[in-house]
Amino acid sequence: MNFYSKFEYPKLHQPVFLFAFAGWADAAESATHALRYLAKRLNATKFAEVDPEEFYDFTQVRPHTGFDSDGARKITWPSNELYYISRMEGESDILIFIGTEPSLKWRTFCENIVETLRELEVSQVLHVGALLDAVPHTRDTRITGTATSPELQDLLQGVEVRRSRYTGPTGISGVLMDKLRKEKIPSVSLWGHAPHYLQVNPNPKVSLRLLQAVENLLKVDINVEQLFAQGANFERRVEQALNNEPSVLDYIHRLESQWDIRVGANLEIQKSDFGDAEVIDDMPNPEEAVQAFEEFLRQNSKNRENNEPTND
Repeated sequence: MNFYSKFEYPKLHQPVFLFAFAGWADAAESATHALRYLAKRLNATKFAEVDPEEFYDFTQVRPHTGFDSDGARKITWPSNELYYISRMEGESDILIFIGTEPSLKWRTFCENIVETLRELEVSQVLHVGALLDAVPHTRDTRITGTATSPELQDLLQGVEVRRSRYTGPTGISGVLMDKLRKEKIPSVSLWGHAPHYLQVNPNPKVSLRLLQAVENLLKVDINVEQLFAQGANFERRVEQALNNEPSVLDYIHRLESQWDIRVGANLEIQKSDFGDAEVIDDMPNPEEAVQAFEEFLRQNSKNRENNEPTND
């Protein structure tokens, strides 16, 4: 089996590998949106694509049909793409992997990724993910992280470092991180916490905080003005959507009180890596929130920025 449908070997210096998968570990598409924004802002060059044929049940993860710039119809398949960013002499180059969680052959998929990291002499790995949590959208986005060594934990200044207590089903990100640990490849995982009552894609506020954490870890300058503006507009339109939803607003106010008490007391909010977060009682019927966001979602899809990386 040929893992890649395209691969052009780049010349790199001690690259750091960043990855995010759409799906299980990408609440509100916050992680993949962050890495697409990063790739575009730093003029990343695509050099590899994974052949999707062996890894997807196309009745479950369907290809999309659309039109190209010339108006001809085209089919877009589930993608897993690799980009690189060359930096100044003496600095580690950056690899960015933006993928779609496969349906099949996870062990084979991860083995091929790790083999690629070995070939490219990757120095360390940074996973970017997002999970749903009982957090209010009106407060600063919570970022947590884990690392495979004390040395890497020192890099996580300003990030809440925790030891995962989660047991249960996992996603491809968890499987790949486990493979990296067994292969003794230094790795860090960053998680943005998205409000579980606000499942709108993407959530630029969570993406922004994830990128700021990446920026601090990699010592790289990222222009986040556009993402900051997206986040401000996102929050404004959410407030408009909630104006006539008193039960949802009451729930958010109680989340705010819970959040402020715990932050003030410097207490850990218990939650799972991938599963449901701790939720206070009397959450409003999800259908009420869905109705409030129907128009919001329609407008969001129209106004959504196209942050696909380019080779220009």
